[in-house]
Amino acid sequence: MAVLVQANTDLVTLSTPGAAWIQEVDATVILPQLPNPVSGHNSLWSAIYTDNDESFMQGVSAVGPGDTYCGAAGTTAWCNNAYTLTGTAPNWNVFHGTSVTAGPGSAVRTHYKLNPTTQLWDQNMYINGNLVSTLSMSMNTSRMTTTTRRLTASVGKGEHGNLFYISIECAAGTCAPHPAHSWQDVSIVLSQADMSFKHTGAWASGATGGVMSTPDGGKTWNFTTLYVPEQTAQQ
Repeated sequence: MAVLVQANTDLVTLSTPGAAWIQEVDATVILPQLPNPVSGHNSLWSAIYTDNDESFMQGVSAVGPGDTYCGAAGTTAWCNNAYTLTGTAPNWNVFHGTSVTAGPGSAVRTHYKLNPTTQLWDQNMYINGNLVSTLSMSMNTSRMTTTTRRLTASVGKGEHGNLFYISIECAAGTCAPHPAHSWQDVSIVLSQADMSFKHTGAWASGATGGVMSTPDGGKTWNFTTLYVPEQTAQQ
């Protein structure tokens, strides 16, 4: 029997050290081959953590036996969804959009934006340019599902992003190494210009590329392609 483990490697970690905060993010992962073997629950994700430490928004691509969201299909292809945790660890409240499978080579883009009208966050996930999964904290109440209504009630207005991550995770079981993969078209928009947001030097765990540049003096940050080598998620 596989021993339950939980291991996580943050390849990119960016915090907002000054008065600026994160108000919009775009990130696209090019799905790799499946882990060999598919023996644990491997996942790839981008994420935003808010400044009150009570909302953790992710775009998740995962594969593994007993997949919660895609069932048996989630053992033979990557299972993808917009995903949010609210509350406080370990007693998180879990919310997710529609879960859709995709194969190696698919481009899975997650767009996060703090809605300027409602001051609540919206998440949209696209696979090869097609919108497949949404999770909105600011949907019109007449159109909300029960899950979305509960999510709106549990999240305060004006939560600001203060941390951005790109990570790999072994959520359960004995995971094979995560195959090499890449992240493209990553961009972050801050509430105001902050040149100190720029990361210099190497990223963690052998990730290469991901050079940051700004076209507007530090408000918008664009990344070159980030390459992640094959590796096993660590604690």
